Amino acid sequence: MELAVADLPPLDVLRGRWAAAAAVVAALGFPEAAHARDAGSWRWDDGGGNWAEVALLDADRAVLLGWDRTARGSLSRRPDGEPTGELLTGAPDWWAEPLRGRTEDVAFVLGWSAGRWERVPADLEPGLRGGGLAGLPVDAEQLYGMVDSYVEGVSDDQGLGDWRTPWPAVAALGQAGPDLTVQQLADVLGPLRADLPTGVVAARRFSPAAG
Repeated sequence: MELAVADLPPLDVLRGRWAAAAAVVAALGFPEAAHARDAGSWRWDDGGGNWAEVALLDADRAVLLGWDRTARGSLSRRPDGEPTGELLTGAPDWWAEPLRGRTEDVAFVLGWSAGRWERVPADLEPGLRGGGLAGLPVDAEQLYGMVDSYVEGVSDDQGLGDWRTPWPAVAALGQAGPDLTVQQLADVLGPLRADLPTGVVAARRFSPAAG
């Protein structure tokens, strides 16, 4: 079965947005929401049971996997524990590498190689960017929505009222990714009390040089 090309940004663009999200949540005191264990393993958790991970296997291959309540697929395992089922039907063997030994339920699996993301046709849903990937901020609009949600909540907690982070600042943060600066993060978080250096360190962990 031929794989289907998924409408997702290139790996390096996704890296930048994920790193920006990690910087924001770490600076605001919620580091488990988005973080990199190291340059080759990134984690996203929406706090409601949905999660996503990227596992970088080498310079040219990666696997995006996770759980989302709206996703149709479900990973199966053989009696020996080997991952199988519709999420891997027709996929290259290396897609299964980061799935081995996991106990979490997995609802989506995508592979990155040859400069594109692919998934098996049975797992491809209409409107991919609108759901099915645990709310991961895959585009600029979703990144802004995620940042604005955290900023709004923390602003209320700190008694700052309805302060909204500026769109250009979030866009710049996503473009800078692992190389973002304290000033760029400050432009996003404005008057909020935040640990900016911790946020910068969280973003740096996404850098290929960190591995």
